[in-house]
Amino acid sequence: MALFAYMQQTQRLINDTSQVLINPADLIAHINYARREVAMRSQCVRILPPISGSVTTITVTNGGTGYTAPVVTVTAPDFPNGTALNPLGAQATAVATVQAGVITDIDVTYGGSGYFQPQITITDPTGVNATAVAATSPTNITQDGQEIYPFSSFDLSTFPGVAEVIGVRSVSIIFANYRYSLPVWSFSSYQAYIRQFPLTYQYVPTAAAQFGQGANGSLYLYPIASQPYQMEVDCLCLPQDLQTDQDVEAIPLPWSDAVQFLAAHYCYLQLQNLNSAAYYRKAFDEFMVRSRGAANPGRSVNPYGSSR
Repeated sequence: MALFAYMQQTQRLINDTSQVLINPADLIAHINYARREVAMRSQCVRILPPISGSVTTITVTNGGTGYTAPVVTVTAPDFPNGTALNPLGAQATAVATVQAGVITDIDVTYGGSGYFQPQITITDPTGVNATAVAATSPTNITQDGQEIYPFSSFDLSTFPGVAEVIGVRSVSIIFANYRYSLPVWSFSSYQAYIRQFPLTYQYVPTAAAQFGQGANGSLYLYPIASQPYQMEVDCLCLPQDLQTDQDVEAIPLPWSDAVQFLAAHYCYLQLQNLNSAAYYRKAFDEFMVRSRGAANPGRSVNPYGSSR
């Protein structure tokens, strides 16, 4: 759904297609208020920040000597994410620049996908001792010695239209080819029973707690991480405000169809028409209930029952 479509739908509901009652700037503000409430109530803007990515840069740490025709090899994707278009990851490629036998630069020709900790190998018939390190696109990982992870630190750049994290449903740590879902405690219990030895014990995090609310919230992980571990976080988010018709809408159907009813409610509040405001608030609430029923059909976890 684009901004102009939202405006047209809301204007039809309040019978203001000529923009006499509500000016466009106010209408856009009402629509964005409504979109945020739809996202909060439905929890429909839900993302997993990436735990692997593409190779973005390769930095030469030692140029070596005697190089004439170096071949730069990036290791195969070490953590493919299983999603289209490259469920098994894609091999990154790179080429080296040589000056007077010394490798001065390495350019990434294709970043690939599915990388967590890529390694670089440089081979040449005559050259020796050159080394390089690769960097990847933003991935969600723990940091050595860090206990607190603000919601604002989760990189959302790969999710167009998503503004910020306001809640976390679960968090898992990838360790030794195992995805371990952490128990998430209340912060009071976490404070009393878990983080009893601050800064003295580092290992793989095995417990979590949320501190703070909304966009200012943060995750606490304990034990404090001893190295970078992939951290898969199930995040509830708010959408970015729509300002132009080219902005990306992160709210999916059927929830985007509810926006017009709540926007009409806000418009009538502005006009001090409380009866119409109450009518559209009720219409919005009913639409949300119907949409929840459609989006969450009942199902059996195991249609064959338990086996004994």
